[in-house]
Amino acid sequence: MDWDGLTDRGRYGKAFLEERDRFSDKARDADWTGMFEVLGKNAGWVNLPRPGNRTGFAPLHQAAWHGADFAVVSRLLAHGGWRTQRTRDGQRPVDVARERGHTHLLELLDPVVVRPLPSPAEMLEDRFHALLREKTGRCFEETHHLLPPLSPLTEGPAVQIVFPVVGMMGGFTYRLEEDRLRVHAHSRMDSDGGDHYHVTPQGWTRIKHSRMSPPPLPAPQAPPS
Repeated sequence: MDWDGLTDRGRYGKAFLEERDRFSDKARDADWTGMFEVLGKNAGWVNLPRPGNRTGFAPLHQAAWHGADFAVVSRLLAHGGWRTQRTRDGQRPVDVARERGHTHLLELLDPVVVRPLPSPAEMLEDRFHALLREKTGRCFEETHHLLPPLSPLTEGPAVQIVFPVVGMMGGFTYRLEEDRLRVHAHSRMDSDGGDHYHVTPQGWTRIKHSRMSPPPLPAPQAPPS
């Protein structure tokens, strides 16, 4: 899954911006068939708002606003839509549905914690954001990014999120790992695959990263005689 924190539409390439706008238009206009066609080709876009992030409405918020059919919202969730994602004014999809009177969606959109964050979660997110700021140098000063919340990581057993950063020629990939957050800072300029960190509410530690070899294939067996 992707987190797009850019707030400057001028930072997107023209073709990519047009493609993303068409995707956002389909969600805004309740063109669910067209929206799912795009998601079939770009699965990581399921939680992306319109480029520029003016309102922060992602597809699940749009479905909640329109009072989409139960099947449409269920399909968005199956694609990985985040119930905990908030708009720029702090609304989750369930809040939008409640405000609009779409009671048939409230139970479905109510966030479910599958994997809790290490406690206290607020401190963990603070340490995570501090690590992002330290690793990006002046990137966030030169180009405004909305930093990603950690709440979406609670929505599944193995949620992994990619946060691209303009000026870094890469970004961050992060996920929960046991009782801590695992963060990979990467750039196309890295010759060693980038840096890896464990983040806890107390701080972060750089760790050595070694690729795990795939398990050996089972030995062929003769068919029963």
